[in-house]
Amino acid sequence: MIIGFVVGFAIGFIFSMPPLGPTYFAIIERGLKKQFNNAVAIGVGAGFMDMIYILIAYGGVAAIVSLLPDSLNKTFTENEQMFKMILAIAGCILVILYGIKIMKTKGALIKEKPINFDEEKFKQKYVKVEEVLKKTEVGLDKLLHTKALEEKHSELFGSFMTGVGMCLSSVTLPASWFAAVGYLKSAGIIDSNFLTGILLAIGVLIGTSFWFYLMTKLIFKYTDKLNPNVLNKLNFSTGIFLIVLGLGFLIKVYTMYF
Repeated sequence: MIIGFVVGFAIGFIFSMPPLGPTYFAIIERGLKKQFNNAVAIGVGAGFMDMIYILIAYGGVAAIVSLLPDSLNKTFTENEQMFKMILAIAGCILVILYGIKIMKTKGALIKEKPINFDEEKFKQKYVKVEEVLKKTEVGLDKLLHTKALEEKHSELFGSFMTGVGMCLSSVTLPASWFAAVGYLKSAGIIDSNFLTGILLAIGVLIGTSFWFYLMTKLIFKYTDKLNPNVLNKLNFSTGIFLIVLGLGFLIKVYTMYF
């Protein structure tokens, strides 16, 4: 059964490499803005959805639904296609809105101009005071769990959900994972034991997350070498691409369900 985890890690890592889909561009946008943790959180969110699709392919949803009250079970069964359609449309709208947001905030990537000597000298007078204030603020945050820390955690969760939403927008992703699981089973690489499926899903989650972590590290390494104008153009292009991609996904959803 441990082979399930190894195979899951490998395919999660390899399948995430092709630079396609809105998740890539969302991570690039956060990476260019030096938001490392948020960029990684988006990748983890994408890996989480891959894990869910693997569990679905192994019949995990059926097992979970069977634990629900009969009324909810019946409602889910009768409206399964509608639920899938709503999730797909919500994901498409998220991609489009995210693209618009990136376009509107493209100026945030412009690097500040170096300050002259006099300004630097003036600023240095207050460095020690600022350091004391910063330490005091951090200390209060840790002691009292103030809004600053809550907002940080909220941002990470929001980035995680962005990764989830980006995957929901793809109507072909579930089918791809179902096909992959079917091939692995038919080839005898993995068995049909549900525990194997769980280990496979966890492996995919870790493999996908690890690839996006490495990708974010690369973005951080080379961002400072890019011209500010190039960064702005990349940001604008990313926004346009996500909007077009979201509209394309909406068309696919329409052709599938209407």
